[in-house]
Amino acid sequence: MRRRYVLLAVLVLGLAGCGSSGSAKAGASAAPSKAPPPKVPGKLLVMAGNGLKLLTQEADGHLSSASAELSAVDEYEVAADHRTIAYRKGGVIGVRDLADGTDKQLAKDSATNKLCLRISPDAKRISYRRVEDLVVVDLAGKVTVLDKIRKEKYSIGGVGSATTASSELTCGEWLDATHVTFDRRKSMPQSITVDITATSPVVDADTTTVAVLGGRSPKLLDSPGMWHPTATCGNWVAANNGTNKDALHLRQRTGDGDVAKTGFFAGADVALPGTAGSTHAVVFVPGSCRPLLYTVEPRTFQAIDPATRAVTATPAVTLPSGGSKVRVYDDPAIWQPAPNPQALAVAVDKQIAIVDVQAGTVGLVPADGLDAASLVVAWLP
Repeated sequence: MRRRYVLLAVLVLGLAGCGSSGSAKAGASAAPSKAPPPKVPGKLLVMAGNGLKLLTQEADGHLSSASAELSAVDEYEVAADHRTIAYRKGGVIGVRDLADGTDKQLAKDSATNKLCLRISPDAKRISYRRVEDLVVVDLAGKVTVLDKIRKEKYSIGGVGSATTASSELTCGEWLDATHVTFDRRKSMPQSITVDITATSPVVDADTTTVAVLGGRSPKLLDSPGMWHPTATCGNWVAANNGTNKDALHLRQRTGDGDVAKTGFFAGADVALPGTAGSTHAVVFVPGSCRPLLYTVEPRTFQAIDPATRAVTATPAVTLPSGGSKVRVYDDPAIWQPAPNPQALAVAVDKQIAIVDVQAGTVGLVPADGLDAASLVVAWLP
């Protein structure tokens, strides 16, 4: 299909030239040659259509497509090491080394109606939801329970048939290799208000909790308010107050005691101005943890001063227009692997954009098999 498009373009240009009264003027300068697409070392793992595909750059510069072996999984996440992928297939939790193809099943008890699979930054633990609890499994298959759903029976005035209500328990999000955040309900209330038609009411969470791993059992630290991490790098955390309507905040962690401080992760003093809503994202450059603000429209990356939270007015780089909305999330796996993690790969209008945030350049690479909803999952060595 790619070659057919190129041939059609050549034919149209030829007909336009023949439409003039005679041949082209002698000595007319030739059109400048188009710059070759940027080099893409390694391979790109992308979601396209109904499965995962591997893109490899050919001699002519375009990216050819081949189906990846893990194209039939229900959930997946690639670790920051660019080689370990955690996946869920049905109720099975597994991990695969993308470099040598080795695969290991770690658990078979995952809930199948939750999208909660998360792999730790060091690729040694995976958090996921079971039907009644939130757990972590390590590479040896040892499962650790972080918290369980709470249940209580309620009835009108304490009489009549009782209704069983459950507490909200969200997915886990990794702050680092040993700290997992999630929202939970510490205890069930004395009374609840429910829709009379509700058969399984859920009581909203009332705290954000950080589970600290590494001891004999997890240490649970409850926050006085609600906050949700949207991006992390080293000790840096970008977060909102639990909803996308609030501004993004940027804060550097100093220790586990931070969790107990009111407004520490979502206070007004660390807010990024003008970032309320769901059209912005903080993205960290791997290694340096340099923070950038990505805005969906007009697709700009802007530098953030971590000391003042000021956002530079002039964009460091802007993605090209065209196609569907392009959302960029904080995902170390989509950056070029070391030793030069200054460029990231993004799918834009059925092409791959190589975004160099240090040089401030964007290069487009034609690719086979992409659609409007394609998403780069990882940049592999």
